[in-house]
Amino acid sequence: MRSEAGAVAVVELDVGRLNLTPEREVRRVDVAAAVRAAAPLGEIHECRPADRSEAVYRALLRSEWSEVHFPSLGGLAFRTLQAKRAGLAFANTEIIVHDTGSSRAERERRHSWPADPDDLVIDFMEEFVAESSGVETLAAASPLVTVGIAHFNLGEFLPAALDSLAAQTHANREIIVIDDGSTRPESVAAIERLEREHPRVQFLRQANAGIGATRNRLLAEARGEFFIPMDADNLARPNMIEAFVRAMLLNPDLAAATCYFRAFSEDPDQPVYAYRPTGGPHALACIRNVYGDANGIFRTAAFRAAGGYETDRGTSCEDWEAYVKLVRAGHRIGVVPEYLFDYRHRESGFSRATNWYANHQRVLRQFPGAEWTALLGFQLENRRLRERLNAPQYRVADGLLAPLKWLKRLVSQ
Repeated sequence: MRSEAGAVAVVELDVGRLNLTPEREVRRVDVAAAVRAAAPLGEIHECRPADRSEAVYRALLRSEWSEVHFPSLGGLAFRTLQAKRAGLAFANTEIIVHDTGSSRAERERRHSWPADPDDLVIDFMEEFVAESSGVETLAAASPLVTVGIAHFNLGEFLPAALDSLAAQTHANREIIVIDDGSTRPESVAAIERLEREHPRVQFLRQANAGIGATRNRLLAEARGEFFIPMDADNLARPNMIEAFVRAMLLNPDLAAATCYFRAFSEDPDQPVYAYRPTGGPHALACIRNVYGDANGIFRTAAFRAAGGYETDRGTSCEDWEAYVKLVRAGHRIGVVPEYLFDYRHRESGFSRATNWYANHQRVLRQFPGAEWTALLGFQLENRRLRERLNAPQYRVADGLLAPLKWLKRLVSQ
């Protein structure tokens, strides 16, 4: 259904060639201006193509539109269509993508290869846009959702996490907390106190088994159609479960969906960085986690069938590995392009206290063949060389050599 009251937005297209009826108000969206105005919180994986699409999406949210016209080249419609598919926005807006070619076709015309990860991201964004031709109508439903919290020595943070879940707008939920053999007296005492204060929450205890095994037990105990694993020190936004469920109901082809988060050290209102995953491409998932944080939503049956989490001890990134397993099993991972929870950044956190090389190795084992390890090695070496060339001493040297280069060109003419 289209709202005739809204204006028509045109993003980086020649308005004169669109044959829009003259009585309609047409506004051109300046992408460069949108990027300057957005000034988004720094992202842990710098991704300029996705940030450009994000800036356009945020600019479009400021007005009501009957239609929005995008070019296909560059995937600028990516975040806007993610939001529409997740039921976040643009329910009455027609998103029209005009065929202006693709980056892959342009490279093939020039006989060139992808030069860096951004090229792969643009290809993924353009393919997502091409596939997102329709959005399902959401039927009224309120499925049971299980939120599972694995707790180990985080008693000072768990009360706030449970309070954030108590404030959720989606009512049909069950919350399970498993204490994974906490050793600190204050955390053991907190579990006992919280069990009295939250009678609707199921508290279980076990000997220490590690994060992967504990989350697998939570998955096994879950009665919900959907399963959300949440860290004991994170804070859910009030609409977290509702937004996740809406996205899964609108997209029955998804086995899981993740979201954005803002990270904080002390005060959630003072975030220090953000994470805005794209959901692909899978080839890039051997280099960095393109899928999202553990705090996502899963179709319980599909996640169980894929084997849940691996249970290694001493390494992290079990969430990243789990998403790769799902994709390898033929499933799709979606992204809700909204900040649905706040991530507590602790220097003593497990992912930072463990060896990153070993953490990365456990993810790579889900990519059969040595070529994936080689791809990662090439990319890391390429990044190291870029950082070295951008070092101050090299920039100074380039400045000193610039007159000689200019003189050489002059002489050669």
